[in-house]
Order: sequence, then structure tokens, then C-alpha cells
Amino acid sequence: MIQEQDFEEFKQEYGVDLSPALRSINSTSWGDPDGFHLIDLYRVKNTTLHQEYKRAGHIQGGFERLQRVAHDYHRFKKAKGVFDYTDLIVEFKKQNQSPKLEVLIVDEVQDLKPVEWDMVKIMMDQARVVYLGGDDDQAIYSWSGADVSKLINLKCHERVLDQSYRIPKNVFLRSNKLIGKVKNRIPKEWRSREALGNVSNISYERLNFRENEWLVLCRTNYYLNEIANDLRSKGYLFEKNNKLSIKDEVLIAFNCWSALQNNSEVSLPDVKVMYQYIKSGENGIARGFKKMKGADEEKKYSYQELSQEWGLNTNIQTPWDIALNGIGDQELVYMRQIIRRGYNLNKKSNLRLSTIHGAKGGESQNVVLFTDISKRIADGMAVNRDDERRVFYVGMTRAKENLFIIPSTSQYEFEEILR
Repeated sequence: MIQEQDFEEFKQEYGVDLSPALRSINSTSWGDPDGFHLIDLYRVKNTTLHQEYKRAGHIQGGFERLQRVAHDYHRFKKAKGVFDYTDLIVEFKKQNQSPKLEVLIVDEVQDLKPVEWDMVKIMMDQARVVYLGGDDDQAIYSWSGADVSKLINLKCHERVLDQSYRIPKNVFLRSNKLIGKVKNRIPKEWRSREALGNVSNISYERLNFRENEWLVLCRTNYYLNEIANDLRSKGYLFEKNNKLSIKDEVLIAFNCWSALQNNSEVSLPDVKVMYQYIKSGENGIARGFKKMKGADEEKKYSYQELSQEWGLNTNIQTPWDIALNGIGDQELVYMRQIIRRGYNLNKKSNLRLSTIHGAKGGESQNVVLFTDISKRIADGMAVNRDDERRVFYVGMTRAKENLFIIPSTSQYEFEEILR
């Protein structure tokens, strides 16, 4: 399989970085003015590169450049003997063979791309029993080539799972009102939980995320980053796209110093990280010891050993924010804030931030859903609103108890969920 180092080699050889467009799950023309995501998109949609180029509108560099890069990419993979994910499916289609199967189960079929449907159909022909699971109302990956019409038009025996164990009544009513506006969908009857829950349109500034469980959802990463910056300035500890708001290495250094202060021994990898955040010098790390060359990888180290044998000159009584003087000023201020607010840095945060796409399948006691959208999304809605209705429906139905909808303060907004 093609790896990151292969993309780096391609970049060095051809002067083009394809990694962001072809390896990212969020690759779209919104963040890809060169249109390189089309190199994979036309293959998964069983179309041509020129067809996708024409649909995409303006592409930086024009079609000839895009076609040349696509040709170079194909030739590069062939010369290296590597494949990407789509190559494997295309090869499966060419062979048109599948083992005999007693049971075939395919989940999330609303997200299958045409080339993946072709693969599934080959396996279906060789299976005694086939189960396909999916929900056309949650089809939110059309931008990556997914074709929900394949599910909607499928001729088969249907069974609706008609009881939700997550969604309370008021969230059910508001979200069903939205999804009911979608023109091409499978009608379905299902029930919410008995609990009422709550749906409210509210100003973001009125929310307090300190207690209980929270999931904050934005339509794009741009708005998500804006919210993350605001929460950092207010001293909240949170996870964004499954990563803690404190850098992993900074947290390792903090925990390592705290462990040494508590007379515990620490591993060599953790010590090496901590040493990167302690400056060299008389009260820091002695010259020549930063990388701890020759240290035993399997051994654990006490403060006494580090200070006597491995160049650690910092007094053990020194507070963490003075000892770890290599932490940047902004990160240092942020960590002081969250510690003063009583957060346990090693406990899973009660506050998560995600794009709606990133939260699919997730849930939370309290969901905060921002209505802000980009100009490009707003322009697309002028032609087709149903894709965005499905996206915001997915966001709304993450709520187990309370759904807080935040009206936009910008020019562009998905206003349908406000009423």
C-alpha cells in the first residue's frame, strides 16, 4: 500500500504534494484549489477526470496540468509497485471473482461510492444470505463520491429499526422536521426515547462547559478552529477531533516532572521528551545530556539518578511551570489556566469539539450545533439543499438529552434548523 513516504518521494520527484488531497478524509475542492482530489474522485465514481474537472468549476492550473499530474501519479505507483485503496477495488472488479460466502454483511451502505457498490455486488452474487445496513438520512459523503441513490433504489426486503435508544422526543421532533424536507429519501417510521429532552436556540456566550458531557459541532474546520481558540482563551480543557487541547509531548513532560517530584521513577522515552522542554544551562540540562545518549532504554530513572548521572540540574522543588521553561508562552499560560480551574490533565475531557462529519456515529448528553456555513456551502445550497439537510440532521441526532443550536453571527447560515 502507498505510504506517506511514497507521497514525499513523489513530491521530491515531480514537485507536487498529493498527500493532503489523496490521504485526507476531508479532501474536497474547498481546501484543494489544484483539484488533486479529482484524481481519485473520478475513479470511485466510475466517471472520467475531464467530467469531474468540468463539474468542479475553476481549478488552479487548468485541466492539462491536472491530467499530467494524474498520469505521473499512475506511472509513479506502477514503477514503485504500490497501490492505493481505490486501486485495490478496481483490481477486484477486473478479476470479477469472490469466494463463496454463507453470509455477507455490509454496514453504512449509504456511504458507498459507485466503485464500492460494484465490488459489493460481485460479493453479493456469491453469497447465500446478504444483509445491508444503512440510513439514507445520514448520507453525508456525497462530496467524496458516495451515491445514496443506490441505497434508495435498491430492491430488497426492508426492515426499519424503529426504536432509538439515544434520541429524546424534542430532538426527534426538530430533527425529523428537517429531514422530512429532503426530496429523495426512504420514508420510515421510528420512535424516540420517552424522555423529553430539550432543544433551544441560544447564544454561545451563555453556555458553561465546566460540568457534564458536551459535544460541540461545526460544519467546517475553519469555524471549529475559531471555537477552539476561544475555549483556549477561557481556560477550558477539551478534545478537538479526538486530540487533547494540550500537545501530547507537553503533557508527557508535565507528567514526567510531576512523577519525579512524587519520588516515582520514569521511563527513558518520557525523560527524553521532558529534557526537550528544559533549557540547557546551570539550572537546566547540562551540555551533552539532552539526548541521553547511551542510556538504557529498558530502565526507569529516578530524580537522583538523572541529577547525578544524566545532567539534570533543575532543583526537584522547582514548580513545573518554571522547571519546564522550554514550553512556549501561550501553551504555558493556557496550562496554568486549566490547572487553576481544577482540571485533571490526565482525565478524559468532558468537552469534545468536532466537525459534524467527524462526529458521525458519536453521541453526547449535551450537543452544541453551530449553524455557520461557508460561502461555498451557501452557494451549493442554491442548487441542492438536501445534502446540507442530511449533514445537519446527523449533527442534531448526536444529542442524548439537550440540543443547543447556535445562530450564526456571520453572513452565511443554515437557518432551517432554527425553527
